[in-house]
Amino acid sequence: MDPTARITIISPLKTDTDDRVLPGRLRFHPPLPLTFGQSASTHAARAQKLIAASRTLSTGQMQAPPMKELTLLKRTQLALLAVLAALVLAAAGCAGSNQNGAGSGTPKSSQQGLKSLPSDIRAAYTDFDGPTGSSPFANFKPKQSPPWTIGYASSYAGNTWRSGSLNQLQNVLVPAYKKAGLVDKMIVTQSNLNDSTQIQQIRQLVNQGADIILLCCSSAAINPAVTYAQARGVPVVTFSGYTSAEGSVNVYGNYVQGGAAMADFVAKQMGGKGNMLLVTGIPGAASSDSVDRGVKKALKKYPNIKLVGTVAGQWTDQIAKTEVLKFLSTHPQKIDGIVTHSAQEIGVMQAVLESGRKLPPMTIGGEKGAACYWTKHPEWKTRLFNVWPPGSEATGAMSIMVRILQGQGPKVQSITRNLTEYGIDEVRAITPKGCDVNDATWIEPKDWFTEKYLDNFFLRPKAPLGKDIAVPGSGSTG
Repeated sequence: MDPTARITIISPLKTDTDDRVLPGRLRFHPPLPLTFGQSASTHAARAQKLIAASRTLSTGQMQAPPMKELTLLKRTQLALLAVLAALVLAAAGCAGSNQNGAGSGTPKSSQQGLKSLPSDIRAAYTDFDGPTGSSPFANFKPKQSPPWTIGYASSYAGNTWRSGSLNQLQNVLVPAYKKAGLVDKMIVTQSNLNDSTQIQQIRQLVNQGADIILLCCSSAAINPAVTYAQARGVPVVTFSGYTSAEGSVNVYGNYVQGGAAMADFVAKQMGGKGNMLLVTGIPGAASSDSVDRGVKKALKKYPNIKLVGTVAGQWTDQIAKTEVLKFLSTHPQKIDGIVTHSAQEIGVMQAVLESGRKLPPMTIGGEKGAACYWTKHPEWKTRLFNVWPPGSEATGAMSIMVRILQGQGPKVQSITRNLTEYGIDEVRAITPKGCDVNDATWIEPKDWFTEKYLDNFFLRPKAPLGKDIAVPGSGSTG
């Protein structure tokens, strides 16, 4: 069944309550979207009950339906009801089918998308949780020739990661692509973590004539807006996260792998036992949930480690510091290890130290201040995991947007890669002696989504600018 189909109830059959109806005749409207949202599971559960009731009644094994919302109906009516229930289940299944990743049970379409990639690239999709089907934009042609307008529907601007990615977009990437005659302008909106506002802003950007939409760190809640854009010939690119909508091309590191690697490192430093604290990002955001999924998967190997708490740092140092201080003040037991998302590790580190505790084994990300502290205290058991470098991911997203508009044809719905890890020697090599432990700017990897790497994901590949664009702090020479 088409996941964008809408079901209209034409002639309802009354039940024993005035506010409930059992559909009699159905009409489908493929051009209009069916979005189940929070009610999908409710519909599916009810459908399962209705099917069970109709089967039981038809075999004569029941004197009356077990459900309060059904009166005893004729078999013909129950048969019709069972058909409807099956349709609802099928639609609900379709609505969530794009969320299947590259793990076990990957649907055939997802397998086909991955098979179009070189074998060494496919290895990066192990445990990947984003959609991996064939991209619907393989033969896309834009409405107009360049220069193009980009609509960036940002959902948040309150942390160092967002400022780093926005700085790379506005001050490095847009000027470079504008000089090449490929981009006219980038319109930026902010929704402050309000999904309804972001959906409205995406629609407005489409209606204002944006040729392509850029999103960051999104979730399935944004799917209706992505579908709206796709229906109007406007592709959507999501970086550092994904939507499960068919109309988005997602570009981000394999965050499940990243979360698992971080948890595994800390667990080993803990000796495989003790109390662990997880400082997550923004619950509900796809990227945040992906990292947490990896963390919890890795911890299954360590039955003697207890996850004693999870606090949301909102990927913001000040918030993370406050939340960790609150947790430590009400949990006097020893914390033997901490796994934290990045863009908040300085705040976590400060909270532990200000509470009078010794820093336990802990992960750090790309914030330079935490790396600086490590060089000054090399005995600290930590490791730098660059899971989502902001400037590098924004740079990859910009290239992908222009490639799509140029008609290069993406092969797969999601583009990913493995994370980058740094030991103490590597951190010392890139950290100046006069560093600041409060420096919240980012360490960027030298190679991330390079043009050569991105070529693997397109049918007709060609670097839009003919070279890589430098990312400040990465040491790259674009």
